[in-house]
Amino acid sequence: MRTIPAVTLAILALPFFACADDVSTEAAIAAAKATAEAADRPPMHPRDDFLKSADVRGIELSPDGAWLSFHRDTGSALSLFIRNVDNGREHRVVADSEGVDAHWAGDGERLWLVHQDGLGVHDTTTRTGRRVFRFDERRQQRFFGLDARAVHHVVVSEKVAVDGEWRYRYLGVNADGEITSALETRKALLDVLLDENGMVRYAAGYDGDKFDTVTWRISGEAREELMRCPLPERCQPVAFRSDEGIETLWSLAHDGGDLKSLQRWSASDREWTMLHRDPRGISGARSVIFNSDQTDWLALAYRPDHVAWHANDTREGQVVSEAIAFLARALPGANLDFTIADAGRRWLVRAARANWQHDRYFVFDQPARELNELFAAQRRGRIPHGELAEVLPVRWRAEDGFKLHGYVFLPMGVDLGTAPLIAQIHGGPYANSSGESDPATQLLTNRGYIVFKPNFRASTGYGVEYVKASAGRFGREGVLDDILSGMDYLLENGIGDPERQAVIGHSFGGYASLMAVTHHPQRFAFAVPSAAPVDMAWTMQDIAIEGGSALSEDGPPLEVLFSGYSVPYGDPEWHARMRRDSPMENAGDLEIPVYLWAGARDDRVAVESLVRYVAEAGPGARPLFLIDPESGHSPRQRLNSEALAWLIEFAANEHFGGGLTPPSPRLQQFLDRNLRGGMGDRSPGTEAAHRSAASGR
Repeated sequence: MRTIPAVTLAILALPFFACADDVSTEAAIAAAKATAEAADRPPMHPRDDFLKSADVRGIELSPDGAWLSFHRDTGSALSLFIRNVDNGREHRVVADSEGVDAHWAGDGERLWLVHQDGLGVHDTTTRTGRRVFRFDERRQQRFFGLDARAVHHVVVSEKVAVDGEWRYRYLGVNADGEITSALETRKALLDVLLDENGMVRYAAGYDGDKFDTVTWRISGEAREELMRCPLPERCQPVAFRSDEGIETLWSLAHDGGDLKSLQRWSASDREWTMLHRDPRGISGARSVIFNSDQTDWLALAYRPDHVAWHANDTREGQVVSEAIAFLARALPGANLDFTIADAGRRWLVRAARANWQHDRYFVFDQPARELNELFAAQRRGRIPHGELAEVLPVRWRAEDGFKLHGYVFLPMGVDLGTAPLIAQIHGGPYANSSGESDPATQLLTNRGYIVFKPNFRASTGYGVEYVKASAGRFGREGVLDDILSGMDYLLENGIGDPERQAVIGHSFGGYASLMAVTHHPQRFAFAVPSAAPVDMAWTMQDIAIEGGSALSEDGPPLEVLFSGYSVPYGDPEWHARMRRDSPMENAGDLEIPVYLWAGARDDRVAVESLVRYVAEAGPGARPLFLIDPESGHSPRQRLNSEALAWLIEFAANEHFGGGLTPPSPRLQQFLDRNLRGGMGDRSPGTEAAHRSAASGR
């Protein structure tokens, strides 16, 4: 379901050293290495500078191009405002907007407000708001989404028991809070397209015992299957039109193909036609732009190693292509997201670069080619972008010849052949590192460390075969080999010191970090695993039984999900092998310093399992353990996030000497309460935490 009434396209104008088809990765690495080493060494910035959020966020443009909505941190609270684009006048909509999501209606005349217990509407003409719908918790009602075509409606989902089985209902709700339509299914829907009256016209959702994703055409009580995509394939309807009763539907879908592509179905011939796929054959389609009346597509985005766009070969598509080229020149090296409003005349542009702390927003007058920045002061980071690391896409081959993808961030002004190399491993495992920056990455590169983000087999975005290629090899061999081969490739090309390597990661990335130091103790100086399973097979079994946030309660159960991803979850030998290889089983042999983080309220990785792991480790290598009493699987509040960032910075400084910002008194109190000594019961809580910020320089 499209939850904003516009479609976005992401674009990246490549840095001069980025990988392209006609330039080898080795040449790109050599160019990036020379540039980074020749740059001035940035000053050491305090940790807090990397963590501060922008004061204005959640910026959206109304479909008529007249209004902006945004959340502003006023110092005492987060508040929701709207601003008239033409005259700049602002009006506060919600004084305390923490937990409130705002969505523009398709005509821009009202702003739907979604909060925990219901829906509200703010009218832009009268500047008045009202509550229109209260969620019934007994029926598990939730906001599902809206569609630009149905300007007076949103969709609310509910889940009720009927004759001992769950039924999923999708209710059309208008701006007066009246239920105008309903659709019932036996399994959860994923996307819907509405007609002008708020009726579901097309839907995609789960079907069958194997939880295939199916696209249906809805007509009253009748439901016609148009496409079926078995796991892990997906088919997502994105737009439709009706010409004299003949309907055309567009979908981003696999439909049996390896990569997701743009496809079109016509009711006249009842056939699917593949319209466009990645010319390089690397990435699945990510997003698509349609014209204002949704009669044809304009441009399509992919992300092989960078985000690339391709315009439709029409007059309107060419106009968009030329506008995007203008913006890419005006904002070189930036990822660009577009919300196109006012029949294509006014755009909201979001620009992001790896070496920008915060995204930048602009209003773009497309006919006049005028670009005006929004909230520049409120979204300016504390660190100049010239002092932050850029990103370099890299490709390498595993020992079996499989082509792999990832990204590396190079610190400036240091000898990269002698700089520490830290692998930052993404979670999931069915997720990916997109090459976007994050506070931990920039904190580490500022301290002089190289950060490598590998997209090992099982990572998403590169097609069905790529994501299934791990085949459940999450133990001593498989995914871990992909990570190590990527580090080897960088070392062979002069990136990193072989004697100074480390691994960090969250969730599955934390598990992979523990696996790395468990099975390759001579290679790594330390690991910082956060929210890390210490026995992945056991953790998955626990999730299968207990549930929790790791799995959608309405999606495929774990055994079905893993089967779709070619994981032999039902094979006892797989479980035995995972257990033999697990960090828990080998805790007594741990030799390398490990710095653990756990959330006491984590419903995915039981903190008790990590406590046991620490107890099983030998006293000479007992991990340093930070238990956050307030967090779940990830830290959410500022102090909690800073504590994890401190742990990463502390570990790296202990072994590589890049520097450490002393904790604030408040953070020090938090560490004193929650940090458990390790490494032979030597606690760093006070002594090491108060090192000079210039240490190691």
